[in-house]
Amino acid sequence: MTTQVKLFREFLWMLLISILLLCCGKASAQVLPDYSAFPQSSVGLQAGTQGLGIQGSKSIAKTFNIRAGFNMVPDITVQYKSRDLRVDRTDIYAIADWQPLYGNNSWLARKWFISAGAVYYFSNTVYRQSSPDYSVALSKFRPYIGTGLGNIRVSNNIGMRIDLGYFIPTQSPVSTDESKSGTLTSGFKGLLPGLNTGVTFYFKF
Repeated sequence: MTTQVKLFREFLWMLLISILLLCCGKASAQVLPDYSAFPQSSVGLQAGTQGLGIQGSKSIAKTFNIRAGFNMVPDITVQYKSRDLRVDRTDIYAIADWQPLYGNNSWLARKWFISAGAVYYFSNTVYRQSSPDYSVALSKFRPYIGTGLGNIRVSNNIGMRIDLGYFIPTQSPVSTDESKSGTLTSGFKGLLPGLNTGVTFYFKF
């Protein structure tokens, strides 16, 4: 009987120690930094210079991430130099991300990534009020290069991603008025159609 009581006490001590180690292990895991700039998988809403859209992502091998999405510019007309300007733009895209500083402890290293990909525009035309009115059709297929910050925590299941990049034109603009083909696409204005600045709020799972 004494031996059984002794064994029972030893069992209780081992159980107590195991529980304490398990709790300590969980506490340690909770304070470890999340080194990845990408959620394991996500789906979210994006807003930026390319319009409004939906984006899904999937992380691969810790340092890589793939994304695909759809964007469109709402059918609105704005004033540019006292005349109406409207953009007709709808696209799908695929982007691959790489986190070069994975494993480093700084905030920037845990969030920063660089990107490459491509976009295809179903429509990519600028309409301009003039005398007479004219439109400028921009290249529909464009490679993409960019950078950004990812996996910024908003809540337990909500994250934020910030993108900055450029969709590179592959064709010269074509206008219904040949004399106007470079009006909206020359100089700094020429960079605007391909500029990609966007914020994505996503649900991660």
